[in-house]
Amino acid sequence: MLTSCVQKQHKSVSTWLYGYGQVERLNGRVKQLTENGWGYSRTSPYFITTFDNKGCVISIQDVWSGSISKTHYLTVYDKNNRKIESIGIYKDEGKDIKEIYKYDANEYLTRCIDNANNPSTDTDRYLYDNTGNVIEHQQYFEKKLLWIFKYKYLYNKRNICTGVEQSMTTWRDNFKTPALDTTKYIRFDSNNNWVKAINFLNDTITRKITYYQP
Repeated sequence: MLTSCVQKQHKSVSTWLYGYGQVERLNGRVKQLTENGWGYSRTSPYFITTFDNKGCVISIQDVWSGSISKTHYLTVYDKNNRKIESIGIYKDEGKDIKEIYKYDANEYLTRCIDNANNPSTDTDRYLYDNTGNVIEHQQYFEKKLLWIFKYKYLYNKRNICTGVEQSMTTWRDNFKTPALDTTKYIRFDSNNNWVKAINFLNDTITRKITYYQP
């Protein structure tokens, strides 16, 4: 999955796309999203993510070179019906592995425990701008900060997000030397979510998105 952005104008309805340590906010009440084409091989992977009508992920189906894996998610709410966390379960070498995404009081996803069976191992943290776009993604291993990804979003004159500039720094040089790349969104659907993009490797990524009816 690629990093995306909501539009500058306020959207009353949005959907959170998450999985594999990534977090993205989409416009509208998404029912299903299929993403295709990372360009790693001739048999490109694709992902099918399904959502409930509250905007929470139900499952992610990962198809790669003919093999299929699936992660099922359960969203937990507090007594005030606010989201607390989303728990994903997938199998690795026959064992159930738990992945947990944590929400803050505003129901923004701010943390991911990649392997909750061993919670000290891998964690991800996310920071947002006042529009609700992820502007920083921090990755930790055994409580040590290893990578920082920062995002700058590009908009056209109609305030439609047309791409993202990403910089990555690492602990190896004390986060001083960023590696830069840009992804451009070149086609959008009626909700202004991108459905075709080209990344910095010149790979083409496509999406098919369906929505719940208003």
